[in-house]
Amino acid sequence: MFDDREKALLMALQYNFPLSEEPYIGISEFTGLDLDYVLRKTKEFLEKGIIKRIGAQLNYKAFRDIGYAVLVGAKADRVDEVAAIINSFKPKHNYLRDCEEYNIWFTIKSRDIDALRAKVEEIVKAAGIADYVFLPSKRVYKMDVKYDLLRGISYSEAGLERMDVPKVEELGVDPELLRALEREFPVQNRPFKVYERFGYGEGELISLIEEMIDERVIRGFYAVLKERKIGFRENGMNLIRTEKPKKVALKLVREFPEITHLVERVPDEKWNYPLYFMVHAVSRSSIEEIKSKAAEMPGVEEIRTLYSIRDLNPNYRY
Repeated sequence: MFDDREKALLMALQYNFPLSEEPYIGISEFTGLDLDYVLRKTKEFLEKGIIKRIGAQLNYKAFRDIGYAVLVGAKADRVDEVAAIINSFKPKHNYLRDCEEYNIWFTIKSRDIDALRAKVEEIVKAAGIADYVFLPSKRVYKMDVKYDLLRGISYSEAGLERMDVPKVEELGVDPELLRALEREFPVQNRPFKVYERFGYGEGELISLIEEMIDERVIRGFYAVLKERKIGFRENGMNLIRTEKPKKVALKLVREFPEITHLVERVPDEKWNYPLYFMVHAVSRSSIEEIKSKAAEMPGVEEIRTLYSIRDLNPNYRY
């Protein structure tokens, strides 16, 4: 799928993106690839959708208007019709999964739990969904999406997520600047110069980004790849039934760097699984291996994996 140079570039853009005034020169020096090649191929990967975005990976908990998130599992027969209605409400994710009880799973955000519940009620009414589960986030333990092209599985050694993430407004930072860093980071020499319109010089802005990473307002600064376009065709959402979700979650973070998302949720009375973690891989066997090891951990009563059949919102980037 990719030659050695392309793999080296995609890995560096994920794992070794430098915060400097000339980051693409840094990528060139790190990989030994010519700068013109780095710029040309990076633009090409973005145009083809292999790279979804490059830039700041924002922590939604730092934003007042989208500080809360909920995962919803819904039962629907008219999948494409229902998915189109759900997508009109701009969900973060929307997948068809191999689950008999609830086959459509989507995530949506809003300012608080009451607004979330009202929005979900509006969605299910518009889509004609009669049976669903409402699973609001209680705590995020890990959120770091990187794909190791050499191992063939998602992989990152990000530490435990902070619980007390400050709000952007409390820090006196323009939220539009942070969103621009997430959505508009250009592929060119001296890319930080384009943000001078926000009143920051290059060095000042880089220092601010580093500060926001320390505060966990920004989780990291790197390229996010589109998994199915890099051969990662398996996406497993693993549900854990346990009476000790915190203890199990902390052990999962320590022992499984392959996990991209690990979230504790408020269970629904019809769906008593408090822990959810994601693993992406080239082959399903790699995910099954992680599942088998996790199932042996003390405190895990049951683990169940819902595999993605189809991305119902394939154009989502942020």
